[in-house]
Amino acid sequence: MSVALAVLAGLGVAAAFRWAVSTNSYNVWGALIWVPIVIAVNVVLIRRVSRTTDMAWLPGLLGLAYALKLVGALGRYYIAYVVYAGAADAQRYNLYAATHHVQWRGGVISWEWSAKQGTQWMELITTALYTVTGPSPLAAFVIFASFAFWGQYLLFRAFRLALPEGNTKRYAVLVLVLPSLLFWPSSIGKEAWLMFFVGVTALGAARLFTHRRGALVLLLLGAAGTALLRPHLAVLLFAALFVAQLFRPTDDRRSGLLSKMGGVMVLGVAAYILTSQSAAFLGIDDFSWQAVSDTVDSASDQASEGQSAFESTPIRSPADIPGALVTVLFRPFPWEANNAQMLIQSLEGVFLIALTLKAVPRLRRLPSAMARSPYVTFSVVYVSTFVWAFSGFGNFGILARQRVLMIPFFLVLLALPAIDRLREEATAPVRKLDRVRR
Repeated sequence: MSVALAVLAGLGVAAAFRWAVSTNSYNVWGALIWVPIVIAVNVVLIRRVSRTTDMAWLPGLLGLAYALKLVGALGRYYIAYVVYAGAADAQRYNLYAATHHVQWRGGVISWEWSAKQGTQWMELITTALYTVTGPSPLAAFVIFASFAFWGQYLLFRAFRLALPEGNTKRYAVLVLVLPSLLFWPSSIGKEAWLMFFVGVTALGAARLFTHRRGALVLLLLGAAGTALLRPHLAVLLFAALFVAQLFRPTDDRRSGLLSKMGGVMVLGVAAYILTSQSAAFLGIDDFSWQAVSDTVDSASDQASEGQSAFESTPIRSPADIPGALVTVLFRPFPWEANNAQMLIQSLEGVFLIALTLKAVPRLRRLPSAMARSPYVTFSVVYVSTFVWAFSGFGNFGILARQRVLMIPFFLVLLALPAIDRLREEATAPVRKLDRVRR
């Protein structure tokens, strides 16, 4: 039976390849070459990481999540090239790379810094990919989606390492199959690249907080990858890391205090360097609160146009915080949706609202969770600063695309340990002391 299926599959691939070549479109038959290779590589990687886990449900979930990720990539491709007829950021990167990859293959690599550096880096990254695969945006969508998938997996690994007592399965399901995380970072674009390096940064933070090796290397790699396209995002991440390390609980041993202060110094230097780079990227001479606020307001005004525009509520006083939290985390609401994409996004928002309400008993103990776990502190600070930075963005499409780089850390708060688990941990030292006295 397996031989017959293999023969049929081979005949099917051969027939599809013949049809693809007859279309005279490298986008199609180039994808037919590269997509099976990419899928095969990722299947091997999934099987490899699955061997090292004691969670019986994880291999099946990873396989399902990757399959859904491919569906998300095809959906993004359809929206970009069929619904919008190529009027998308991905087409800009595709056209640049399709024009320049031949020169790169000939050893002529050159560029001019005339626009936003993050956008130009994305053009160069796409050109480097096309130098290997050829100009097939369909194949590139699958490759970028796969890249983002492993960023989501690294976020799961970070949660598992930093909060082993948390609801691991819930977090895994949410971070791997949440519709917005399947859809938005699944195309040629910055979100897919950044999703991977946000995952690298998160795993580095988890290793730092749990005294594991490799933390510094991962954090440096994460800083480089995020700062390449969006230095201000790297600033938010490392500012949150700095705060978490600063308030990280230590024991009475001198080595523990020295380790904490050493981490604070390293993260402080990293935050300063990233801040300087972000100031240059944003085009401001200083990185004062007022300068950053003015720049964010300017970007918010530019992002508040188009069919998905709405009246935003930027944070200018404590009274604006509740509205900004609801907007950045959950909107659009179903009655605000004017197309299929927004409707799906709104249903996800309703789902997250329901999960948040269900998690209220755990969220009431958030201060104690932050006191015990620096990774929770890291997540809370990052979500808070992200909400502030993006509260003025008055476009549901842009907001939905941007917040996928924050949502994984909000999901950490929805997967905190259950109340009885927290009580058990709180009383464990007392029970241990009683046993010693007896």
